Amino acid sequence: MKTVTLVFQLLVMISNVSIGQTKLIELPWAPREIVVDVSDNLYIEFERMLMKITPDGRSSYVSEDIAKEFRGTVKPDAELMVADSKGNIFMTHPYWHSLWKLAPDGKLSIHAAAEQYQNAWAEAAKKPVELSEIEFMTIDKGDNIFFNSRINHSSTSIFYRLTPENKQVLLKDKGGDTIKIRQVTGLGVDRDGMLYISSVAGRCINKITADGTVTVVAGQCFKRDFCPVYTQGDIAKAELVQPGPTVINSKNELLFADERMNRIIKVSNNSVKTVAGASLIQPCGSNMGGRSKEGYLDGPASKALFNFPSKVRLAIDSKDNLYILDGGNYAVRKLTPAGVVTTIAKTKN
Repeated sequence: MKTVTLVFQLLVMISNVSIGQTKLIELPWAPREIVVDVSDNLYIEFERMLMKITPDGRSSYVSEDIAKEFRGTVKPDAELMVADSKGNIFMTHPYWHSLWKLAPDGKLSIHAAAEQYQNAWAEAAKKPVELSEIEFMTIDKGDNIFFNSRINHSSTSIFYRLTPENKQVLLKDKGGDTIKIRQVTGLGVDRDGMLYISSVAGRCINKITADGTVTVVAGQCFKRDFCPVYTQGDIAKAELVQPGPTVINSKNELLFADERMNRIIKVSNNSVKTVAGASLIQPCGSNMGGRSKEGYLDGPASKALFNFPSKVRLAIDSKDNLYILDGGNYAVRKLTPAGVVTTIAKTKN
């Protein structure tokens, strides 16, 4: 038993090397979003407050209120964030038509918005664009920002690519029809520019290729409306419950959070596998939409517990450390490639 304990303590020490952390960072409010920039700095947002944690574990506030200098009707918000290859962070609020940019020097400016949304107290976007409403967004290696927009506030989304030149492109299939997917719960993009869309309506993840081909990469779309069954294994048979936020690691493998199963799941080599989370799955009678018992436990990934239903977000660094905003526990946690879960930052109880 002592040997096992010592091995685990060593794994925890190794897991903290990339972030250099020696103690838990206290957050004043519940975190809403996280992102990792090109230099592996971790940013945590909570109620327009923005904290930065460097790879060596130093934490500081980028801003205690990113909107304080802006008096217009359109103010910056960072409940959604992505980071590009040049060190910029792009941010917005869900369902807004404006996109803001935080430069490496700390300057915040409006990046993309229609002219009627330009803020008189901010530097206007150099190339105004009739930006559609943003619900979720992700960014590829070429700094193209992908996002979904609900049609007339319905449950059905269409998808756009915003180029680095601020050109908004509507995604269409090979036949020229607009691609539509219901009840989107997360987006991700791989190194080849393929867009991945999580959907709770279908309980599956779709992929959109560069030529507009839409395929299923995980889950059995629309197999079960109620009483879903989480099934690992062969991708042809595996079933998902509520896939959510998605990231791609350095091996081009897909990782996502299942919001009702309280698990981190990986899709690779034509197989679906849990990589973190061990909460007890409840019978259908407890929740017809599917549910596992929420919890909070650090340690080996195979035993770790999470609380995702209230909110979950993912971010990944260059070393494949996965950062998890665990909304039900008001915490930001880290899953290392070695399979250790630790808490990086947490709201004071």
